[in-house]
Amino acid sequence: MTKKTLIIVESPAKSSTISRYLGKDYVVSSSMGHVRDLNPHILSIDVQNNFKPHYEELKDKKNVIRDLKALAKHCGRIFLAPDPDREGEAIAYHLKEILKSTNERIFRILFHEITRQAVSEAVQHPMDIDQDKVNSQQMRRLLDRLAGYKISPVLQRKIGGPLSAGRVQSIALKLIVEREKEIQAFTAEEYWTVSAELEGSAPPVFNARLEKYQGKKLLIPDEKTALHVLSELSGNSYVLKAVRKRVRRPKPLPPLITSTLQQEAFKKHRFPVSKTMKVAQSLYEGVNLEGGEQTGLITYMRTDSFRIAVSAQESAADFIRATWGQEYLPDKANVFGRKGKIQDAHEAIRPTVPLHSPEEIKRFLSPDQFKIYCLIWDRFMASQMRAARIDVTNLDIANGDYLFSVKGEVIRFDGHLKCWNTDSGTPLLPPLREGEILKALAVTPKQNFTKPPSRYTEASLVKILEEKGIGRPSTYAKIISTLGKRDYIVREERRFVPTQLGVKVAEYLDQHFSDMMQYSFTAELEKQLDKVSEGQLDWVQGIRRFYHRLEENLEQVRDTEKVDLKVGRACPECGKDLVKKYSRKTNGWFVGCSGYPQCTYTERLEKDSPRPKDEPLDRACPECGKPLVRRYSPKTKQYFTGCTGYPECRHIETQEPELGDCPVCGKPLRKRFSRKTRRYFVGCSGYPECTYIQKSPAPEKAGSGEDPA
Repeated sequence: MTKKTLIIVESPAKSSTISRYLGKDYVVSSSMGHVRDLNPHILSIDVQNNFKPHYEELKDKKNVIRDLKALAKHCGRIFLAPDPDREGEAIAYHLKEILKSTNERIFRILFHEITRQAVSEAVQHPMDIDQDKVNSQQMRRLLDRLAGYKISPVLQRKIGGPLSAGRVQSIALKLIVEREKEIQAFTAEEYWTVSAELEGSAPPVFNARLEKYQGKKLLIPDEKTALHVLSELSGNSYVLKAVRKRVRRPKPLPPLITSTLQQEAFKKHRFPVSKTMKVAQSLYEGVNLEGGEQTGLITYMRTDSFRIAVSAQESAADFIRATWGQEYLPDKANVFGRKGKIQDAHEAIRPTVPLHSPEEIKRFLSPDQFKIYCLIWDRFMASQMRAARIDVTNLDIANGDYLFSVKGEVIRFDGHLKCWNTDSGTPLLPPLREGEILKALAVTPKQNFTKPPSRYTEASLVKILEEKGIGRPSTYAKIISTLGKRDYIVREERRFVPTQLGVKVAEYLDQHFSDMMQYSFTAELEKQLDKVSEGQLDWVQGIRRFYHRLEENLEQVRDTEKVDLKVGRACPECGKDLVKKYSRKTNGWFVGCSGYPQCTYTERLEKDSPRPKDEPLDRACPECGKPLVRRYSPKTKQYFTGCTGYPECRHIETQEPELGDCPVCGKPLRKRFSRKTRRYFVGCSGYPECTYIQKSPAPEKAGSGEDPA
């Protein structure tokens, strides 16, 4: 009697899908992720013996390991089928180490999509575990452990509290802190713009902006200059000096990869990175479609390759031809490349074959699954379509020595924009002739202020980390989560703001561990990991280079002074500085006197929330004409728009959304804060003329790898 083949995957969901595709000769089980790892309580690395790691079976996997050994004992051979990346290769390696004493016939199988065809082909072509990939993952794991377990105790001694450092985590924090310092150092400058609403011999009416004076770029610094410009414009005619036309053929964007999926999901749906990856994982592992068949709907979602399988290209071409016509197909299939090396030879993220259009399977998906699947489907289809063709028209309008300009676009052939349209928002311009005299319906000056760089969102942080070659997109969700858990950052309107603690940690690491905090050094480590996975570098040699520098830094920091987290107030008892301190007894932060133990004054600490700098707006106060600014109120913990003329002018505009119309006067209702009751309520924006108040809506709920040490 032929013994069955045991297939071990990572998750029960994947196990359930695969078992439907294989016959009675196969038994499918799951390891529930990793089964071995370094001991979390000690370094678990023999630094003196070529950085030999000491792995232990995970305690919470005791029953899983027992069951897998029992299955392995009664099966003829074992196929290890974790995810097709370095992490998956390492899981396969550790499974083999645990099971090889029970059954020596252990092989590796790979599939990049969970479909009947892909799984059937994989079991027909078993292979050996790729030890180079295992070594690469092991090097990354040990680097993270060394950085975390060697540097984190230094932070805990020199600053205090349950602080942690990480090879990529600390670089991400540095980026956020540096951006905040740029914002705080920024000084807004006033400037004015002038636009003209013009009418020609044919509709529509359009707006043009004043750009040049006597052939040079025009800068209008203040209102006085703007009014002078307007007076000069009023004495001249508006003449259409030039009509410039060209054809633009924007190429299709490549299919999504891990980082671009994370960025697009945040931009379009405000999904955090962790949520995006969780939803994509469910689509990869399989969804029950009509007929009860559980099917993987997308290829593996942890990839940085743009490669597309020929079979998928052919299926996309058939769908495009049948749906939109032959003219939407390029002469040759589009191929996308990336600069530099990429991790592994995976495909991009795409729908599996056969292709299921989003609307066809919408009823089987959750709302979140549908949104992510649409992103993947639309981007993949667009990547396989012909480039769009757009007519671009530029109009130059002369008024004496001044020149106005405007650009308009008309889509002549939508091509790939049929599926992935990034609307530029350019206006539709009328068909006009050079030399025409245009009628100025209105000429409007506008006060503006230069703006500081924006704080990072999840999407922009992922983008900059990838551009600098730091870490891998598959680890970004955990890194962002760790920064929040350590109280290094807070979120303000979905953007990251460093706390005082986060700033101090970043500054300390930058000063004393400068090698690790250099973007180029961290990016170079990623390249070394790639070389290890390709068999071009010994992993021990790679770690030794890093550890040598780390030891030098640790020696230099040994006798440095402790860092005080000053709160900006003096002790009411002795006059010395008050500082933030961490109590190991209560596992919490408090405010205490820097003169301890001579002075034992303490007080409770309010939640650390940085107060952002006032942000100038491009509008003037409707009451006094002075510039408006966006401010943060530490009392109400809310943003509001106020006048720079305060306290003489007390004009305020809340940032709360409109909540319908007032039933008394018809003006918008808004959520407001009462200083008297310290509560929120919904009231009329026409107050004090209208005093209508209704009950407040229910409060909104807040939304919810490296070694943390």
